[in-house]
Amino acid sequence: MNSFVRKEANRFYWIVKGQLIPESWSDKDVEGIYNSYMKRIWGNHEAIVHEAGFEAAWKARESMHKDLPNRKGK
Repeated sequence: MNSFVRKEANRFYWIVKGQLIPESWSDKDVEGIYNSYMKRIWGNHEAIVHEAGFEAAWKARESMHKDLPNRKGK
């Protein structure tokens, strides 16, 4: 899975659930969130309101993993 899909799936999950996807979830599960939540929030012009805090949470998660050589399977 590429980093764009992983980040977007997390953004969609944040908009709907208010938190990031648990890191223990498989790539297949994350891709499922990406596909299903895209349909769920498509055209919802109010979704952006619920995006507040996502970038900070995403940067915090990514900074925890910056020293790891490869997060394959995560």
